[in-house]
Amino acid sequence: MGVEKEKLDTSIIMDEDEFNRSIEPILSKKGKVYPAAQDRDPNEINTHLKVSFEDVIGEPISTHSFDKVWIGSHATFELVKFFFYRLLTTLLAVPMAFILGLIFGVLSCAHIWLSKPEPWIYVTEN
Repeated sequence: MGVEKEKLDTSIIMDEDEFNRSIEPILSKKGKVYPAAQDRDPNEINTHLKVSFEDVIGEPISTHSFDKVWIGSHATFELVKFFFYRLLTTLLAVPMAFILGLIFGVLSCAHIWLSKPEPWIYVTEN
C-alpha cells in the first residue's frame, strides 16, 4: 500500500529547420557588440605582473573563513587594484612618458653623434 513513483524520461525531438526558426528572433535582437580587447602586451613582457587574488591571499585547507568574508575580500582586492592602477596611471603616465622620452632622446643623440663616430676617427687616422 505504498505510493509508487515513476520516473519518466522526457525528450523533445525537433528537426533542424524547426530549431533554427525558433532561435532566430533571439539572435536578431542583438545589443551593442564590443570589439575584442586590444592586447597591449603582445610580446608578454609583463607576465610577472598578472597577479590574481589567489596569488596574494590563500587559505590552507585546515583553516577557512566564512564564504561571505572570502567573497568580500576578493571583491575588495580586485576593486582596489583596479582603481589604484587607474589612478596611478592617470597621474603618472604622461609625466613618465615625457621623462623617458627625454632620456631616450638624449641617449640616442649621444650614441649617434658622440660614441658612434669616435671609433671611426681612430680607424681613419691609422
